[in-house]
Amino acid sequence: MQTPPEMMTFSLCGGKVLCPADTNDVDPSGPLSTEHFEQLAAARKRVKKILRAAFVAAMSGWSMVAFAGLTLALAIFSDWSAWAVGIGLMLAGVNELRGGALLRKVHERGASVLGWNQLFLAAVLVSYALWSLWWSFSSPSLAALQEAKTGDPQVDELVQSLGRVIGVAVYGTMAVVGLVAPGLTSIYYFSRAGHVRAFLRETPPWIVELIRRGG
Repeated sequence: MQTPPEMMTFSLCGGKVLCPADTNDVDPSGPLSTEHFEQLAAARKRVKKILRAAFVAAMSGWSMVAFAGLTLALAIFSDWSAWAVGIGLMLAGVNELRGGALLRKVHERGASVLGWNQLFLAAVLVSYALWSLWWSFSSPSLAALQEAKTGDPQVDELVQSLGRVIGVAVYGTMAVVGLVAPGLTSIYYFSRAGHVRAFLRETPPWIVELIRRGG
């Protein structure tokens, strides 16, 4: 009596290739027919873009968690803004890992979680950049530094202008990068939903179940 494919034990080898977990399963007289192996090969090709996005999310998520931890560790020497950014990055990192795990199991919701998470990250970064820009012009200590006199009116004016230009350049660039990079990444993640739907539509249910068990 042959075992149906859905009862066999399979795994995602290296997160990329669908194959039998037990080499004894690969037997000409075994439960898998040539058609089954063809279905597995086709599924392997279709799932690549989905798993690639899940890998990107895992790398991004752990990077954000690590950077958030460093930010929070240094926040004891800073003001409340560092705590806010650190907590925001930590939340984004954890959510990125959660979305990546869902996507790795070919759940369409994973793409949505990742897309919205990138927009949340953009909001955190842009808010911090704009607040820092405002603070650089309104902080009493920085204002006093900019108003320091050298005795030469032209040099004083140059120093003040240079300080304003540097502030706008640094925090303006941070705001633009914080908006564009996560924005483009969110589009990438949202687009994976279509790949997941196509995969679920074109892939036999028993293969989908095997991926979700092994993911």
